[in-house]
Amino acid sequence: MSYQFQDSIQRGILYLSMAEEDFLVQILPMVKAEYFEFPTHQKFFGIVKDHYLQYHTLPSNDQVLEEAKVLKSPSELLSDYRSELDEINNVDVKSITNEEYYLNLVEEFAKEQALKDALLNSLELLKAKKYADIEGEFRAALSISRDVDLGIDYFADIESRWDRLNNSKLNTQFRTPFGSINEQLEGGLCTRELAMVVAPPGVGKSLFLANQAVRSVLDGKNVLYISLEMSEDRVAQRFDSIFTRIRQKELSKKVGTLRERLDEINESVDCRGALRIKQFPTKRLNIAGLRAFLNQERNYNNFEPDVLIIDYLELMTTDSTLAEYQAQERTAQELRGLAVENNILIWTATQTNREGRKVNIITDAELADSYGKIRVCDLVFSINQTEEEFDDGKARLYVMKSRNGRARFIVNVKINYSTLVISQ
Repeated sequence: MSYQFQDSIQRGILYLSMAEEDFLVQILPMVKAEYFEFPTHQKFFGIVKDHYLQYHTLPSNDQVLEEAKVLKSPSELLSDYRSELDEINNVDVKSITNEEYYLNLVEEFAKEQALKDALLNSLELLKAKKYADIEGEFRAALSISRDVDLGIDYFADIESRWDRLNNSKLNTQFRTPFGSINEQLEGGLCTRELAMVVAPPGVGKSLFLANQAVRSVLDGKNVLYISLEMSEDRVAQRFDSIFTRIRQKELSKKVGTLRERLDEINESVDCRGALRIKQFPTKRLNIAGLRAFLNQERNYNNFEPDVLIIDYLELMTTDSTLAEYQAQERTAQELRGLAVENNILIWTATQTNREGRKVNIITDAELADSYGKIRVCDLVFSINQTEEEFDDGKARLYVMKSRNGRARFIVNVKINYSTLVISQ
């Protein structure tokens, strides 16, 4: 499909591509040579693009014509290419003074064409039942943009990068419920990071994630809690006790007290965050579905989480063609990517293998199925508890990995099983 623009507009795009490096850099990810209507224009753009990618400079008119000699068909005359190049170089100056206008035209056309291509490609993928690939096609099409981000120049951007670190959301600190861990993390975790808690079944993974959610809400962060096991009401019941310190078994008789204490929290906390809870059926949620749900929350509830908590990793659905350990590693990698895409912190949990119940301290050696799933994590700690410690309401957290601080140390914690509060 070619540009449905006037000849002068297409020549203007080519002129700016050959004359303005910044213009070319912005349109390169969006424009294909075949988008131009005339073969001479298609070849000119291909020449400019290839020359720039190889030599990092714009070609001269002579260089363009020299390459055209090689690309033109035997039936074409070089004099026609020369004449057309003269036409391009002599476009009305008034028509090309507004580069922004041309950039907007190119971007709009490129997005439309990319979506049409994605739709056509998806028909074949649908027949092959490659549903995840369909999502990839449309994500790539929707990401078409002339925004250029070439990273930072380490030696040139010293002041600007520290200004970003000190003042931007990227520097937002997310505390855990435990002061000792926060101290070693220099205050807490940051956005675009992935944290994971490890424990055998029934030792407190979900309980910790609930306490982490409460800590973040009280710190003014918006939290989205995804449960893949318990119902939304049951998860909320846990939050009732953790927020208000009312015993679980007394909640049904103290709904009025619950409301009063939650109102007190709202009044006493300077900037309380929001908390939303959503249950998905076990093994029915994948990364594509999670991404779609985040979009729904944004579009319908105007809700964007700062913290996303997923309870827990193994209960997400995975690619059935992969071995379990590969699938878990892939899921962790995709969660990390989602954290970066949405500029959020993600917490999740994972189970140990059978040896996890036998050892005194759970390390990465006791991870169920996949060691690779912690490679992309910024913080990983295990919950360790003997039968005696369970009876006494105690546990030990072992920090097995910390990308931004000290690792391999133990934090002793208390667990109040009546109110479900974990504290140091």
